[in-house]
Amino acid sequence: MNKNFPVFRAVLTISMLAFLFCGCAAKVYTTPQKQVIKSGTSTKVWVSKRPGQKITTGPVRFEKMTSQAAELAARRLSAGSQDMGAWRDLGPEIRKSIEYVRRNPSGGLALQRKELRLTWGQLRKSLEDLERLLPLLDRNPELLGKNFVWYELQSGAEMTGYYTPVIEASLTRTGPYKYPIYRLPPDLRKAQPGQTHPWSEKLRKAYRVEQGRILPYHSRRAIDIDKVLAGQGLEIAWLKDPVDLFYMHVQGGGVLQLPDGRLRTAVFSGSNGLDFKGLGSILHQKGILKKNQLSRENIKDYLLRNPGHMWELMAENESYIFFKITRGQPLGAMGKALQGKVTLATDPQLLPLGSIVSFRTDIYPTEGRPARRVNGIGLAQDTGKAIRGARLDYYIGTGNEYKYGAHHLKNHVPVYLLISRSALRR
Repeated sequence: MNKNFPVFRAVLTISMLAFLFCGCAAKVYTTPQKQVIKSGTSTKVWVSKRPGQKITTGPVRFEKMTSQAAELAARRLSAGSQDMGAWRDLGPEIRKSIEYVRRNPSGGLALQRKELRLTWGQLRKSLEDLERLLPLLDRNPELLGKNFVWYELQSGAEMTGYYTPVIEASLTRTGPYKYPIYRLPPDLRKAQPGQTHPWSEKLRKAYRVEQGRILPYHSRRAIDIDKVLAGQGLEIAWLKDPVDLFYMHVQGGGVLQLPDGRLRTAVFSGSNGLDFKGLGSILHQKGILKKNQLSRENIKDYLLRNPGHMWELMAENESYIFFKITRGQPLGAMGKALQGKVTLATDPQLLPLGSIVSFRTDIYPTEGRPARRVNGIGLAQDTGKAIRGARLDYYIGTGNEYKYGAHHLKNHVPVYLLISRSALRR
């Protein structure tokens, strides 16, 4: 036994070492669990999932492109793809943006993000520099890459389209024209900036006072079904189609064609401050239409075939818009006329009004025709309740001929914010 002890000890030592090494090798590295983000929680990661397409994710942040990459991207731009004969045609739209940006203090922050901070003065300088470059860009598009810094949005953006419909209307109630457009009621009030009170944020947007009590303003149900505003002289026009009226509220305006052929524009004048809910969401949640059936045409067709349910379904969207009638064109959030193939509705927290944006997208002009590629320069001139984060809404134009293109635009697109180099040196 004593003779064999050294051998036994050697075997025992080797066994222990083997056990230790095996223990290290056996360590398992598991894939981190997917982070669950509660609804309403802010996140820096953008996720888009659409049927039949892969998930696209990325940080919602800007990253500076190299000058060489910017010049290459600039050469791909086409004024013709935006229905312009030359880049100088963009001048009037740039001046609209300059007028808006000038209203803000030059040193005030237009964009405040960890990776990029911009003042209103820098946005204005960028717009002015772009305006000066326009006559040269047709022959030398690379100047846009040499004179501007291109900041690429790493996540890209979801792009949808919108347009201004032309709707049959009358300024008086007659014949089939029986669905009213209301002007802003005199009893609708808003809290003044800096005013302190115990009200909720909803009441700050719009409220009414009834027998000394502060109450939310009337809902769509109260206005459309209970007729609380009827007969008060608030009607400014009348439509034939109640669903067209609903969608005019969604669009925030519309062009009205009167019986004698004249055109008038219904312009946003205010809202009741209550929450918006889309008809597509309402019909889908109730199991009436499937996800792949939620086109505007299908929704309208269902409502008109089921008039007994139509008003109740539309009333679930409590938000209500009030208008004024003008002879001008539809206006965006800047208070300026929208321009087809140029105006973009953006989230001001990501792309402030007045921003110069380059993008690439495909538009289907009409059913059955191939897609049309747009390599363009857009201007952030509008906003929208549904436009949040990495999302753009592209204004296609005024007129019913743009309906198909607007309703069938849903692409994941590359997006670049352009700031002139001279503005960044300030």
